[in-house]
Amino acid sequence: MYSSGNKFKRTVRMIIDVLNVLVGIGVIVIAVMTFLNPEENMWMFPIIFLLGGAVNFLTGIKNFITDRKISGIIAEVVAVVLFIVMYVSYRAIGG
Repeated sequence: MYSSGNKFKRTVRMIIDVLNVLVGIGVIVIAVMTFLNPEENMWMFPIIFLLGGAVNFLTGIKNFITDRKISGIIAEVVAVVLFIVMYVSYRAIGG
């Protein structure tokens, strides 16, 4: 018999999966737009890194929920690295 905790965890995992798909599609669209004309769309690079960090952050949360602690820690560390790269690229562009 399923407990309400399992149903809640399953719902949260499904929401995270849907968000990951939507953010991933957003990253692809923005990356294609950026690389078609990089001189004029250079300002989009920090957004790409921000969305990549968000995907890894959500994946880390999902891994913590599913008791994969090491994978969750690795995903969170990668998310922090991407957030740092986002900030550095924002400052390098002139923001």
